Amino acid sequence: MKSVGIEKINLYGCSLYLDQQKLAAARGLDPRKVVADFLIDTRSLNPLYEDTVTMAANAAGPLLEDEDRKAIGLLVVGTESSVDFGKPISTNIHGALGLPANVRNFETKHACYSGVAALDSALNWIAAGLNHGKKALVISTDYSRMHLGAKEEFVLGGVASAALVSDSPRVIEYDLQAKGNWTSDVYDTFRPSARHEVGNNEVSLYSYLDALEGSYQDYLSKNGQSLDFDSFFAQCCYHTPFPGMAFQAHRTVCNLVRPRGKAEVQESFARKVLPSLLYARRVGSTYGASNFLGICGMVMAVPGLKAGDRVSFFAYGSGAIGEFYSGRLCAGAREEIGRMQIDQALDARREVSVEEYEGIEKAREATIEKPDFTPDFSVPGGWYEQNYRGRRRLVLREVKDFYRTYEWS
Repeated sequence: MKSVGIEKINLYGCSLYLDQQKLAAARGLDPRKVVADFLIDTRSLNPLYEDTVTMAANAAGPLLEDEDRKAIGLLVVGTESSVDFGKPISTNIHGALGLPANVRNFETKHACYSGVAALDSALNWIAAGLNHGKKALVISTDYSRMHLGAKEEFVLGGVASAALVSDSPRVIEYDLQAKGNWTSDVYDTFRPSARHEVGNNEVSLYSYLDALEGSYQDYLSKNGQSLDFDSFFAQCCYHTPFPGMAFQAHRTVCNLVRPRGKAEVQESFARKVLPSLLYARRVGSTYGASNFLGICGMVMAVPGLKAGDRVSFFAYGSGAIGEFYSGRLCAGAREEIGRMQIDQALDARREVSVEEYEGIEKAREATIEKPDFTPDFSVPGGWYEQNYRGRRRLVLREVKDFYRTYEWS
């Protein structure tokens, strides 16, 4: 079977961020405890002239050269934050990126799993030979709704990832034959309307862990060999509704393999999981892009990783699905990801105060589903002129009779 995987990958962590310790202090909570519990240092925030379409395009734009655009035959966009319930945002993104007309495109929806569902479609399309030499662009893009003062407020955020998938992987090659799944019907977290993001945290926690155990056991049954979890996987990447959840996930798998003490689990977590949280800690909730951030984080945080090192992945989608899969790192992974300058882009974001954050969230909430809307480009003060104008970033210009107009800055 041919090699199939990610050739290029990039992240877009929005252009604004909020410091979690400052938010905790404003809510009367212990800042250090909040960060320690959730492992989120800062969370991403969009100005009013950005949405899931602009985030996706701003992740993919720097990734693609002219030859890449010509080679794309499939565009799949995973999101649970679409701006339309009928028209897929993949069409908006296709137009913004200037992709060829003969491209198959569609949008996938499954809370927190949509990005991996999009990836699965692309991998299978290429592995089956249906691509006829073409490549796939896989995008995951999401951001949270407003939860001011609620307990969920500390696990919010937003991010977009873009991956060029082909039969010439330079970042990671996936084990297509080894994949485990688990499904159930639960209401853990869900979005019953464009305005609401609700759920039950306790149900979500247990459903996540059930899905992890079930999909890992299914992975073992399909892998065709008995494997030693501790030595088989060089790194482990888990879905992160918040980065702190990765510790509970790793502890669960470690104890499935064999019972072990807390100190041993903590050592394994620090060595094999913590590197994958490098970027998740800076953007907050990662939604469907979680595993893609994990790839970038572990490769950039662990210089000693080498070609052929195997990585385990766990993707979780509320509602619910668990998927346990794996892949092997490619020789040029670190150079390919480093070329995107993800750290520099996150460093260049503007910090907003708690008051600015609350104002932006309230203003955005007031515009959802309005037929006519023109974003205020003056908020936060001077940021569009400083960070957008002339820098070729996609922005939302206006909404008129529900028609959305985008333009490059």
